[in-house]
Amino acid sequence: MEKKDLTAADVWAMFAETDRQMRENERILNEKFAETDRKIAAGHRLLDEKLAENDRKLTEKFEALGIKVNDLKSNLVGISDSNGEFAEEYFFTSLKKKMEFAGVHFDDISKDFKLLKKMPNGERLEDQFDIVMINDNAVALVEVKYTARKGYPAIMVNQKVRNFRTLFPDYANYKIYLGLGALSISDEVAQEAKKLGIGLLRQVGETVEYETNWVRAY
Repeated sequence: MEKKDLTAADVWAMFAETDRQMRENERILNEKFAETDRKIAAGHRLLDEKLAENDRKLTEKFEALGIKVNDLKSNLVGISDSNGEFAEEYFFTSLKKKMEFAGVHFDDISKDFKLLKKMPNGERLEDQFDIVMINDNAVALVEVKYTARKGYPAIMVNQKVRNFRTLFPDYANYKIYLGLGALSISDEVAQEAKKLGIGLLRQVGETVEYETNWVRAY
């Protein structure tokens, strides 16, 4: 069979056909994306409607029992605050008796270290530290939570250490040891804390269990 040489017109025709097919594929793809977006938006709308309806029914049930939802929310917030205060006092009392953390003796212990400071750039830096232990060359920062959440150990390392040194420059060159006390600590949070060198304080019966073998200074 004789091979036919392609002319310039043939080449341009091939390019034109390829371009047409690409444009058609792009059109089809855009239509599919648009349809998917429409379905997602419709799904979100239905979910919002169902949540709103559930809230309305729940509110009606509470009001039928003579309970105001706003009062209930206020009570829940109050319970949460009380739980946090109990946890903080619980671990503070234990540490005050020991005056030791991660094998290091401390001379002073305080709770609710809080300071608002205006920085040279005009911004305001504010932070609060639940329990602070101090000696001549080291500081222990023990943060207390009723339930320790994933990600909080990283916040302690990346934010709490820096903020403490900035807000309290007298201790800027001190070693800083970190501890996380909670009445509920998941294995995932415990592993995160261990990897970052943060000690754990847990409630075990009526005593506090200290896990500090991996603690390191910052």
